[in-house]
Amino acid sequence: MSLKTDLDFETKETKELLSKLDFGYFLKEHLAVETYSQEQIDTIYNSFEETMATLKKRAKKNKKQFIYFLEGQNRKAFTGGFLPAMFHLDKSRSHHFSDFEAVGETWAYFKFWADHYKKKLTRKKVWELITKIGSLLAILLSLIKIWELFHSR
Repeated sequence: MSLKTDLDFETKETKELLSKLDFGYFLKEHLAVETYSQEQIDTIYNSFEETMATLKKRAKKNKKQFIYFLEGQNRKAFTGGFLPAMFHLDKSRSHHFSDFEAVGETWAYFKFWADHYKKKLTRKKVWELITKIGSLLAILLSLIKIWELFHSR
């Protein structure tokens, strides 16, 4: 599968878009259209659960480096064409799974990364709000001091 999308994984906008998407939802939509055996579907879900458990353990050891690792895994899935095809962000018509265990693993990597990225965006938005409120308070206090200075004489 070749990459047929105009999106660049390295841009902030693409990462924000991807972090908002729910892999599980798109997977269910794909499974509703394609015909897979129940055993193949179970392989995807079991692989997802096993990989998530492993990732949670690995994240505790060195979280910062682990997040870099996850970003690399998702970059590979994106530039390899799997994530754009999964989320219908590419120009191809359809795709079909052949490695069901890898689908579950990719889902786990993506979910872990997306959850972290959403928290990062939330922290950034909260910090921006706090700094804006702080700036307004500083201006307001400055105006009050100037007011007091002129009216105290």
